[in-house]
Amino acid sequence: MKILFFVGEFPKLSQTFILNQITGLIEAGHDVKIIAKRRAPGQRVHEDVLNYSLDEKTVYYDRGGKSGKAWKALSIFRNLICLEASRFFSGRGDEHVALKDLIRYPNLIYLIRTLHHVDLSDREIIMAHFGPNGILAEKCIEMGLLKGKLFTAFHGYDMLRYVNEKGVNAYDSLFHSPAVLLPISDFWKKRCVSLGADPDRIIIHRMGIDLKKFDSHPANPGRVLRIVSAARFVEKKGLEYAIAAVAQLIKKGYNVSYEIAGDGPMKEKMEGLISINHLGDHIRLSGWKTQEEWIEIMKDAQIVLAPSVIADDGDMEGIPVQLMEAMAMGKIVVSTFHSGIPELIHNERNGFLVAERDTEGLAYTIEQIMKHPENWPEIAENARRIVSEEFNIHVQNQKLIDLFEEEIKKST
Repeated sequence: MKILFFVGEFPKLSQTFILNQITGLIEAGHDVKIIAKRRAPGQRVHEDVLNYSLDEKTVYYDRGGKSGKAWKALSIFRNLICLEASRFFSGRGDEHVALKDLIRYPNLIYLIRTLHHVDLSDREIIMAHFGPNGILAEKCIEMGLLKGKLFTAFHGYDMLRYVNEKGVNAYDSLFHSPAVLLPISDFWKKRCVSLGADPDRIIIHRMGIDLKKFDSHPANPGRVLRIVSAARFVEKKGLEYAIAAVAQLIKKGYNVSYEIAGDGPMKEKMEGLISINHLGDHIRLSGWKTQEEWIEIMKDAQIVLAPSVIADDGDMEGIPVQLMEAMAMGKIVVSTFHSGIPELIHNERNGFLVAERDTEGLAYTIEQIMKHPENWPEIAENARRIVSEEFNIHVQNQKLIDLFEEEIKKST
């Protein structure tokens, strides 16, 4: 099959779930191309980007990529004028795009200009990740710039924060199109239905990991309790509550080491929390890590912590991949009753869940885990089993391929 992945920034270290799909479909012998808004900032990339020559398969439609509202507004205005002038003088009217759509979805301006220079109309399948990219892909199909069957995966922010910004009718055009909707959890399926999607066109499709990359390294008690997290430093990750919980444990006399891999806009706030609580000897912010480096960090840890919360702007998680990775390695995972996470972690059976923003609950749960290491082997075994059965990227990719092939047969 000829497949086009429609994404935002690419490649992102924090979105290995997209990379795993892309490489899995290439391994299965399919012709994969990628259209992305821009290259993700930073120089570090996952080794599979090089191994599969993904740069050669990727088209970027907004190569300027400068930040700042004023610059973006000026760039959009300039490109809108250029696009309209080009269409007028060339007599090209085949796109049938309304000016209101160009204003509402300014990325369409960049896409139209790009897709007039790069022909991707031979793609049989378009796999869009995140709802807003699904909207853009659907508009490009309407204009005849892309063809093929559209599938859109919904992950988290696109179901709440984006809707809060754009309104409850944000996905009306996508939901009324022939696109197949692929929420990554039952939690997000229900949200799609509540926003007006047809349940008959919704299929839950899990993200997954490659278990072959995550050998079993079960948690073992030690003189120092080693806790790790990997996250972008944003509100929905709940890292401030993790820091506060670790502070409580240290005050009780526990010897705790906590490493947080990642970076982001809340870094200064987190550094301030560490400093004001005199936790510098116990908590370390180690920056972005590749998947291989993150695996090495997890090997020596007993607990992987992901205390996710609903952010003030409505942003939420999907099901964090770091939890799947940790469970595959036999680590004890602690997270929250948030989004689709309880579909992965069954409390006290294969991991532990507490209420959002509950510092005391986090500290108490970690303390109980420390006091009962005799329970760790059974929890670790149950954890790897659920990942193997329900969040295995090879199984999920085959399901995706079967779905694509079924839809192609329907259209022929």
